[in-house]
Amino acid sequence: MAQILATGFQRAAKTSRVEVGIGTFLNFASWEAAETGVDLPTTNFGSYDVVRAETFAEGIMGVLGCELKFGGAWDANFRPTANPPGLYPRDDLANVRFTTSRTDGTVWAFTYVRIRSVTNSGEVNGLVLFSVTDAKNQGAFTRP
Repeated sequence: MAQILATGFQRAAKTSRVEVGIGTFLNFASWEAAETGVDLPTTNFGSYDVVRAETFAEGIMGVLGCELKFGGAWDANFRPTANPPGLYPRDDLANVRFTTSRTDGTVWAFTYVRIRSVTNSGEVNGLVLFSVTDAKNQGAFTRP
């Protein structure tokens, strides 16, 4: 029987969470940040390699973007009399943070997020849940 061993130190997402605004948390959270960079081709006559007699594609990084999906249960314990986070279609959701690990504070931080699709739900015997399925950065962001 072959044994597969992990390499390096793996990071569990069990201490992951989403923060919306300041102090409003979604626990039991899931999140996804898909970062993209527009490729601006700069291939020209200078891209020719004389030794190999070949031309290679070249380019520079253009506009950076990040597509987001996130959701979880609203943790009302932090501010029990507060309103739920403002998760609805909008262009100006401020201060969104995806914490990858609370033990070392590793985060994705978005100054503003624009949301295009969200589902809010709740059941009498369940939790208040949020699921944002289409969102994007609105301006600058930082990554871990």
